[in-house]
Amino acid sequence: MTKACVKWKEQLLEAALTGTAAGDLEEHMKTCAACAAEFEVLQARRERMDTMLPLVARGAELPGEFRARVVAAAEAESEQKRARSVGGWVLAGATAVVTAALVMGLLLHWRAAPTVLEAELPAAERLAEWRAPSDVLLQIPGQEILQTTPRLGESYMKVPINTEEE
Repeated sequence: MTKACVKWKEQLLEAALTGTAAGDLEEHMKTCAACAAEFEVLQARRERMDTMLPLVARGAELPGEFRARVVAAAEAESEQKRARSVGGWVLAGATAVVTAALVMGLLLHWRAAPTVLEAELPAAERLAEWRAPSDVLLQIPGQEILQTTPRLGESYMKVPINTEEE
């Protein structure tokens, strides 16, 4: 069924129930194979339902073992759900135990970690402030020039100009 055929969908259902197609729908089905096929499928479904209707109206008997099969299937499903929920709780408990063990291990490791001795502290501070001799080469050349260059709107020479005449 194409997008253009969507408007015919409800009329197809009505025609399948009544068994006759209206004039416009009949003309459309002559040119549209998809709608004609859909109409035949709907008619076949209606015919199957029409053959079942008398059985339902008479109250056709279900097989004797049907009730037992339904009850057994429901009990089996209930036990499977119970087993799945127990498995979920076991998994959650195992996850909690593993997480607690990891946290305890990290705490014990952190407390047992070596601390900096007082004698090593000055050496560590000197090492933190140490600069390689090549660090001078990494500085931006011409830093002094950039600092003394006048900014926009300032005069290049900072010589006061006397406007008073002598």
